[in-house]
Amino acid sequence: MSNVAVINYGQKLDYAAMLPELADRLQVFSHHELKNTESFARYEYVENCEAVPYAELMIRRLARDRPFTHIVTDNEYDLERAARMRESLGIPGQSTKSALSFRDKVVMKEVASRAVPTPRFARLDSVSELSEFIEELGYPVVVKPVKQGGSRDISVLRGEDDLLAFSRTPWREDLMVEDFIEGRMYHVDAVLGDGFRFVASSRYLRSCLGVFSGENSGSLQLRPEDAFAHRLEEFFDRTLDAFDVPPASAYHLEVFHTPADELVLCEIASRVGGDRIPALTRATYGVDLHAAALRLSCGLPVDPPATTPPAEVHGSISILPQGRPVSLPGRPPFPWVTHYELNERLAPDAVTLHSASHLCFAIVRGADTAEVERRLFETEAWLMARLDAGQ
Repeated sequence: MSNVAVINYGQKLDYAAMLPELADRLQVFSHHELKNTESFARYEYVENCEAVPYAELMIRRLARDRPFTHIVTDNEYDLERAARMRESLGIPGQSTKSALSFRDKVVMKEVASRAVPTPRFARLDSVSELSEFIEELGYPVVVKPVKQGGSRDISVLRGEDDLLAFSRTPWREDLMVEDFIEGRMYHVDAVLGDGFRFVASSRYLRSCLGVFSGENSGSLQLRPEDAFAHRLEEFFDRTLDAFDVPPASAYHLEVFHTPADELVLCEIASRVGGDRIPALTRATYGVDLHAAALRLSCGLPVDPPATTPPAEVHGSISILPQGRPVSLPGRPPFPWVTHYELNERLAPDAVTLHSASHLCFAIVRGADTAEVERRLFETEAWLMARLDAGQ
């Protein structure tokens, strides 16, 4: 009989609804307070769960009395921890080697470069190595932590002044450097498992790094029958072929499309994409990325995705924190806005900390990518014009 350990991160994930067959056999350790947990075999909110080893220790202790059949997590930062426990306890699933290859961006690019173009890159042990990389390959370059997400703590160095400014910040022991790649960024979101395949392609409205210079963020879906969507899916397949992959998993790939019409890997993760991606996928395809990946990982059936093209596609626009108190506007009056939500947990004077920081966001629909993009810009303009008025 199944016995499932869950390290949860999503604040709104409903495991009882996603895994009703296993609800009374779920032992959940959560980063956040969850609702609808009464039916679980065990549920604990663990403060600072990502940083403390309590969940791992408890899962090991619980396994002494009743071995676990599955250990799952929706959190990128827990992938290695979950894999380590699986291997120690003899549980099938993603290996530590596989988890590391999707988590450590240097290892990731070493693996992926066997199959697809990547930026030139190097792990950094000192600022001397950074200087030598720049001397050999030139500016601009990107310096970032090898295991960070959400565009956190990334520095783009475009010249000597930027390098000098960077040298005045505390040095970290987990850095890498790579070429800065010009071009639009796309993302591919997928769930793969035994007899199940779902792949969808989208484009970011702007650069993920644009949020740190005050640009609102967003994403818009490509129609699945578009030629470029097929090209991105083929790139995703070639990339994944280079990796040791688990029997079932979600994936989030980010790829640059350069002015020279080349696709260059940015990153690939073995987890569900963040921000509005799950909501957009549900709206267009009726696929719940979290539920599909979790059910497949636990050996449960998942209805196959529709094979007919969707009637419409969707996109989202997120308005950034302004660094000052503002009165947020109400829902935009456009009939093609399908969802509007305020971030009620945000402090009035909050600043942007990562690529998913937002005051509010809206989801819009349209017949194709071009129409969705026009509607996203119209929605953004309406919200920004009323940011202080609160009307």
